[in-house]
Amino acid sequence: MLEARSVRSADGILPPMIEDIARWPSGPVRIVWHGPEENELPVTGAHGFCFHEGRVVVCDISGRGPTIPGGHLDGNESASACLAREAVEEACVELENLRLIGFIEADHRANIEFDGEYPIRSVQAIFRADVRAVFEFEPQHESIERQFLPTDRLPVVHHEWNAVLQAALKSAIEIDGR
Repeated sequence: MLEARSVRSADGILPPMIEDIARWPSGPVRIVWHGPEENELPVTGAHGFCFHEGRVVVCDISGRGPTIPGGHLDGNESASACLAREAVEEACVELENLRLIGFIEADHRANIEFDGEYPIRSVQAIFRADVRAVFEFEPQHESIERQFLPTDRLPVVHHEWNAVLQAALKSAIEIDGR
């Protein structure tokens, strides 16, 4: 993994940008954290820091490892509807109070073997949500386990924790002044 860095615009007006290189199944991807301001790139997925009794929902996804709930949009599905669906499918939880906290830009231009399944540049919407209901966990789809962890455990258990996810988590915590 390359060292994450903050980048400030030349005019100094924009806030620092947090970026990193992620190793996805499709190859290396430059990822960048953007706040919730308007986005012009296509939204292809949604993920969320879903809180229940002060802890965050973590799903162990077969072939990937522990991560926060989320996935790719189906058809014309909205990002919030995508996260709500994925939370039920992966974690057997129902969400409420979904709040957009930002976007993770995925830039595949660094991957010379990119297959073009998704746009070369797109974003995943990132939410902060509360868990309204917890259902009995039944491994289904790709999820094999569900946990509720303190936020300080995420960097230890997440399958690919990085500076971008840390910035997103910070936004999720700060939105409620937790």
